[in-house]
Amino acid sequence: MRRIFYYYNSHGALIFEYRDNSGRYIDRCYLYYSFREALRRFRNEFHLQRKHIELINLYEKEQSDGKLTGTQKISLS
Repeated sequence: MRRIFYYYNSHGALIFEYRDNSGRYIDRCYLYYSFREALRRFRNEFHLQRKHIELINLYEKEQSDGKLTGTQKISLS
């Protein structure tokens, strides 16, 4: 299974970390890009455009009380 983990660091940079079953690991930081544009650039740069990838948001906060809930999963085609 291919997965991209993403989160925003304390400086507002968007961090993508890609992992797959074969052990391939890539991480990249994007500043001054919208989420959609950064994701498009990341997938183009590493030839991941037409692959099924699970997108996981690390450190997602729950709306009601602000506690960390773990991950939010989105499936990409």
